[in-house]
Amino acid sequence: MCLLLTSNLVFNNVIASVTVVVNKEQYEFTHEPRLVEVLAPIADQGKWYWPGSALYRADDIQLEKTRESLLDNIFTLIKRYRTEQPKTARSLEQLRATISSWILARRLPVKIDYDLARIVASENPRLPNGKYILKLTPRMDTVQLFGAINGTVNLLHRAHADVSEYMTGQQLTNLADKDRIIILQADGREITAPVAYWNKTHQEVMPSSQIFVPFKKTLFQSEFDTINQQIMTLALNRVR
Repeated sequence: MCLLLTSNLVFNNVIASVTVVVNKEQYEFTHEPRLVEVLAPIADQGKWYWPGSALYRADDIQLEKTRESLLDNIFTLIKRYRTEQPKTARSLEQLRATISSWILARRLPVKIDYDLARIVASENPRLPNGKYILKLTPRMDTVQLFGAINGTVNLLHRAHADVSEYMTGQQLTNLADKDRIIILQADGREITAPVAYWNKTHQEVMPSSQIFVPFKKTLFQSEFDTINQQIMTLALNRVR
């Protein structure tokens, strides 16, 4: 009897358990499925924008620790500027509220494309045991601008436009780095785009991407380097 119980425990422990949440629908697998098997039931249910689709691990706790640290760092800045620069403090409060609302999970370096996964073996990985979120969305004709500006805004995507064109009419705070913009492309790439007159290069933005206006780093405000990096880490792992 003891041997039988032990065998059952070992058997139960080796059974795969994979959960994938796709647009609020939950799929359970008792084996480690390949990507094409996960995509097959839903690939034709919508006109998905594959370059902006993403797979996330849902059981990563480090991201919440990073968010907690970042929110504390921003709150420290709010207290610093609240009296002498209230407008700057308000913009920081808005940014803090925006980041607090994000749904986070660890984005995996997996290209989501049903046809590609069916054809190319290397693009059809197996999902190990765990909980996942698969984000599939239609092509959205917007981009989001946030960071060292007065409020987070959604802007209409401009085909073939340089990223600097999205800055027209936007109110940057006095903490903004005016020499560069960081593009967090919908496909997961992070691109630093110079936008000052002396270093500007043409860089386009994909639909559904995020445009982050970083904080200006100085010798006397070294914490901005940490804040910039924390924001980028969270934004790259943002489900929505």
